[in-house]
Amino acid sequence: MSFVRFNTKIQVFLLVIVVTSSILLLQQSLNATDRTNKINSYSQQLSMHNKISEDITNLTSNGQKYILYADKQYLEAFRQFSNKAIEDQISLYNSVNTINKQGIEDIIELTKSYISFVENEVVPTIHSSEESIDKYLLQRHNELNQDLMQKMSRNAVANMEDANDYYQVTVNNINKKITYSVIFLLSALALLLWGTYTTLTSLSVQHLYFDKLSKRTRSAVLLIDNKGYFKQLNEKAEDLFDISKERILDNSVSDVPMLFPQLQGITEPLYSVIMQKEKLDNHNINYSYAGRKSDLSVDYIPIMVGKRLASVMIVASLKEEDKNKNILLDTLEAERKNISIEIHDWIARYLSTIIHSIDYILRLKDEDKEKAEDNLITLRKHCQNAAIEMRSIMNNIHPYLIDRVGLVSALESYINIYEKLHNIKVYVFYQSRSLKISNKSEIIIYRIIQEALSNTAKHGHATEVDIHFAIHNNILLMEVEDNGGRTVNFTSGKGMWGMNERANLIGGSIDFENRDSGFIVTLTVPLQGGNEYEQD
Repeated sequence: MSFVRFNTKIQVFLLVIVVTSSILLLQQSLNATDRTNKINSYSQQLSMHNKISEDITNLTSNGQKYILYADKQYLEAFRQFSNKAIEDQISLYNSVNTINKQGIEDIIELTKSYISFVENEVVPTIHSSEESIDKYLLQRHNELNQDLMQKMSRNAVANMEDANDYYQVTVNNINKKITYSVIFLLSALALLLWGTYTTLTSLSVQHLYFDKLSKRTRSAVLLIDNKGYFKQLNEKAEDLFDISKERILDNSVSDVPMLFPQLQGITEPLYSVIMQKEKLDNHNINYSYAGRKSDLSVDYIPIMVGKRLASVMIVASLKEEDKNKNILLDTLEAERKNISIEIHDWIARYLSTIIHSIDYILRLKDEDKEKAEDNLITLRKHCQNAAIEMRSIMNNIHPYLIDRVGLVSALESYINIYEKLHNIKVYVFYQSRSLKISNKSEIIIYRIIQEALSNTAKHGHATEVDIHFAIHNNILLMEVEDNGGRTVNFTSGKGMWGMNERANLIGGSIDFENRDSGFIVTLTVPLQGGNEYEQD
């Protein structure tokens, strides 16, 4: 499981990247308000510049007209615009940054100089009716007016350049950060999904093949990965080949002649199986080690995930114990096929779609950012659905909810999905949610109920199923009864054989009844004095 642990660490790292990228994108979104306020501030400053420019134009125009016509209405208008111009200039001074304040101060001083010129020179001269100095007053007016206009123009241009620079830098930074964050996020997300898929396939090899087979069979079972390293072996293999897990796990098959000579004859056909990816059945070996001699029948089973070889399982049994091996392997092969189809369909439905969506969004990001964002939201929902379905696939490999909340709660979770898929109502009846049985028994009973419900959906015409749990005299009775009527041409197949074998594993028995009202599966399990749950 070292690969799985390593892969899990990589996935955690990628998950951190996904979360970090998401936080960065969120931060960019939150900072957008500050940037918008800043841009609005520049816009208001430009508007104030235009307003002040208009004030000064009105101020100097009325000053000029008063010089030319000596009409008091122009003087009154001049004084009105004087106050307004100074107020607007002070308001602009308070809103600009430190760098641009000096320019506003110069405009305020020039405006005050012009006002002082009119009040202290023009007005007294016109009151004294000295016509000879009109030319001087007009010349002085024109000089001050020109200085004011030039200063206003330079200040407006500087403010406009600041606004443009800030806008360009902001837009470029936003585009770069969002682009890098999106690419980073989508890449990490794709790698995370792919890593999850590889972990899932590795776990399926561990739980679906090795764990199930080693629990159901008396044969020796060894699991070797596609690189030729020993990954698992069951207790029967330890006993038969006189070797411990601690010694052999994570060693290479190439080390067998030196470290584990007793396995040399067992591993010789392995290279051919790995190269050709073809199953080798009933390979006869005369096994001899430490004075013991046995005739073994060995099967070499390549485990494929898609077209890729994931591992090879070696199943060695004494010839006299070979009776039920074929039907057991056929059952495992059927389960392997189902899981393989589910994983393949999951890739087709989600992973391929996600990759195509990422490509589409990367093409779209420069053309239509709003549409790209909508597609990101849709992609996020798609990823959520992929995670939910992956959780369901992993639950089929191993019902992890049983470890957390017990059989009844795990069963209710499974029934919730089953009802939606098959439109069959399922009711569970029990005396207590805690059945006080071992974790191993809970998993086996869960699998028996799964198989019974699957048979109801496949072969029956039921609309309802009742599941009853009862304990009498330290015996657990579990009954699954549907209302689908009598099953025509009823025969006992591999599914029922599998249920019977599972029942035997926990010392129980199982009965099947084909009634007019429907099909009934009844499991009886002795609780061994009510203390089975202490023996797990």
